Amino acid sequence: MSVAANNAIDKKLAKMYADKVTVNLENKSTLDPEDFWKAMQLISVTNKAFLNLT
Repeated sequence: MSVAANNAIDKKLAKMYADKVTVNLENKSTLDPEDFWKAMQLISVTNKAFLNLT
């Protein structure tokens, strides 16, 4: 793909998303800490089982 084609696509995308918010700038987590630790525990147990350390 040529540079000119990329520039045309970039300009079209810039025009499409000019008035849209595409990032979350809030400094607030929506993840429940309890759910996070449950997921980490599941990952830990799975890794231990995989490594045969249980």
